[in-house]
Amino acid sequence: TGSLRNFRTQAQIGGTDEVTAFHAAVAELIGRLADWEKPAPIRHILALHASQRSTSNTLAFWELVRRALPPEMGVEEIGLRNGTVPDCNGCSYTACLHFGEQGSCFYGSGPMVQEVYPAVRRCDALVMLCANYNDALSANLTACVNRLTALFRQQRFYDKALFAIVVSGYSGGDIVARQLIDGLNMNKSFYLPARFAMIETANDPGEALSLPGVQERVDDFDFLS
Repeated sequence: TGSLRNFRTQAQIGGTDEVTAFHAAVAELIGRLADWEKPAPIRHILALHASQRSTSNTLAFWELVRRALPPEMGVEEIGLRNGTVPDCNGCSYTACLHFGEQGSCFYGSGPMVQEVYPAVRRCDALVMLCANYNDALSANLTACVNRLTALFRQQRFYDKALFAIVVSGYSGGDIVARQLIDGLNMNKSFYLPARFAMIETANDPGEALSLPGVQERVDDFDFLS
């Protein structure tokens, strides 16, 4: 790793041009790879959703998964429905950084600041529960991902795993999973375990629980591996 360390030292010297920024970003990545340690075991899970429990196949799957978790694993669940999370205001970098330093956001108090930010700080793993209607994250979950930027300005999530349960009426679950990789793994730095997403197809309410082999797939969806 000696040459890597040397690269990192050299990259810290320079201005604010694009080439220097590129070298600094690569050096930061190399430094993290050189210092990498296996993440601590997952002991606390945060599940985020924007579904209605009485009709949601996604939450029905989640209940199966949750019941299979070991009793020592803590679970926190937050529902974001009915426009409770306004989307990102698009503040400047400095404004977003300023609000982030206060542990807040442009919108001030609300579910994101009062519930989601503290829960993300506490968790070892984030589980996104995504009902797929139009081959995209729902509006509330998209807003949540965007609004995490203020928190991300102050804290990286390298030690927090990303998981997902995606249930589509017909198809497109893989598209939603890729959006989660883009928005939360590549952009927000949550680490991506192998087989991070459970992607299922179920249409009518309750259909999820009667799919062939569903319990076997739930048992294989392992937060501890």
